Formats: sequence, C-alpha cells, structure tokens
Amino acid sequence: MTASDAPLVVGPLIPGPVGEQVLELAATGRAGLAALLGDDAARHALFRPGMRADRFLVATVGGELAGYLSLKYAGKGPFAPRLADFIRGQGWRRGLHAWAVFSWIEARTRPRPGGAYIYGLDVLKAWRGHKRGRDVGGALMAAAVAEATRLGYRSLDMEIRRPAIRALVRRAGAVPVVAPRLSLARLLMATAGDYERMTIALTPPGAGP
Repeated sequence: MTASDAPLVVGPLIPGPVGEQVLELAATGRAGLAALLGDDAARHALFRPGMRADRFLVATVGGELAGYLSLKYAGKGPFAPRLADFIRGQGWRRGLHAWAVFSWIEARTRPRPGGAYIYGLDVLKAWRGHKRGRDVGGALMAAAVAEATRLGYRSLDMEIRRPAIRALVRRAGAVPVVAPRLSLARLLMATAGDYERMTIALTPPGAGP
C-alpha cells in the first residue's frame, strides 16, 4: 500500500512517537513573533515544558504524521508559558515586555462566549499542494467541529490569512464573524491586521434548533 492510498486517521494526541513529534513541531510555533520571542530554539524552550497535549488533534496516513490542529477553549490553548518562563529566557526587562505583548496577542484568540477557537492548523509540507493534502486539512477541520460540538460549544472561531486555509474553512461552513460595533470582540478584531475572524455555528448534543 502506498502513502496515497493508505488510510487517513484523525484523533486526539496520544503518547508515543507521533504525539511527541507533534509537540516538538508545535513548540516552535508563533514564528511570526520571532522578533519578540526569539528563534526556534528560544520558542521551543519557552513553550515546550507547559504544552497541553489534550488541546491537539492529529492526522496520520499509514501511521505517519500528516498534520495536526490545536484548539483553545475554557480559557486554555496549547501553550501555557508563565511570566517566570519569559524572564528566565530573556531577563527581567525584555521578558516582562515579551510577556505583556504575548498576553495581549493571546487575548485576541479568546473564544467568544459559548465558543471554542482553532488556535492552529498545520498540514505537513509533504502533503500540501495536492488533493490528499486537502483531505488531511478537511479531516482535521471536521474533527475540530466534532470535538467542539461534543464539548457543548455553540461556535468554533478561527483567524485566517492564507487563501488556501480560507477556502478550506469555508468548505467546512465557516463565515466571517460580525461583532457589535462597541465591543471587546470588535476591538480585538481591529488589531488582527490582515487576518480575518471566521466562525462555524455548532449545535451541541441535546440543544434545540
């Protein structure tokens, strides 16, 4: 059986080689904040010790990692760095500044009341750019919708910039978020630059129409 016809499986992160691979890859995330948080090694040292494995969904093809997705809900996402972690890595002045800026940026990823948030989605490079890669991304999105629904949430939000990801989440039913003019959500969305906040409406088990 070749990789192209091997079974695609999506599920929660479980301990083992694939789970460890996911955590190691995710620990170097937030590359766009390298000027604030440092290079891959610095971000790994900051994020890896406190990462929450239960916030990840993992896609494998034939037992090999193909992609992963992380969620934020109940006030907790995949990363949990403390002020002390920033200070230990960067010293008091730079560490305090980095912690304050990072905390503000993290506030932007706060789910709306009654909702969950897709913190990150990554299809590994080997799977990008062809149909099976779209299958991996689509399966991760479907699993995220199912998980957020199972947990009782009524919406699943995300911030999108890349056209390919926008097309993917639209296929999953996402539409742009419309926030009230005078609201914290509107203020946070205004700081998102060229990212677009989108949402998928959910119906929790037992909820009426």
